[in-house]
Amino acid sequence: MPRPPITALACLALAGAAAVGGCGSSKKADSTSTPAAATPPATQPATAKGGVVNIAMKNIQFVPAAVKVKVGQKIVWTNDDGQIAHNVTDKGGSFASNNFTGGQTFSYTPKKAGTIDYECTIHPNQTGTITVTK
Repeated sequence: MPRPPITALACLALAGAAAVGGCGSSKKADSTSTPAAATPPATQPATAKGGVVNIAMKNIQFVPAAVKVKVGQKIVWTNDDGQIAHNVTDKGGSFASNNFTGGQTFSYTPKKAGTIDYECTIHPNQTGTITVTK
């Protein structure tokens, strides 16, 4: 008896959190079809609904690269790049972390509305944006 075809959902289940490409489709999943354990793409804006906003540092990029938060909402960056050092520096001078490696974190809580552009000064192409609303 022939084996049934593998569906896209089954392929995602087999891939797990390993972020393996393929499954015969070049179409990107939108945020409503991304499994809960998956991290949104670096270019997808994330909107926080309360509590802490988490940003990962993976593959020398911020994931997600764009977030929307409210004044007073804590943002936590976690270095998920092993022994590769990163830092977080606001291009406007409001905050700057020391360099930190795998598993370490840096946090910042915005006190006013506006747009904050930030980067890792070790990797200048690693940039992100925070939109802060009241």
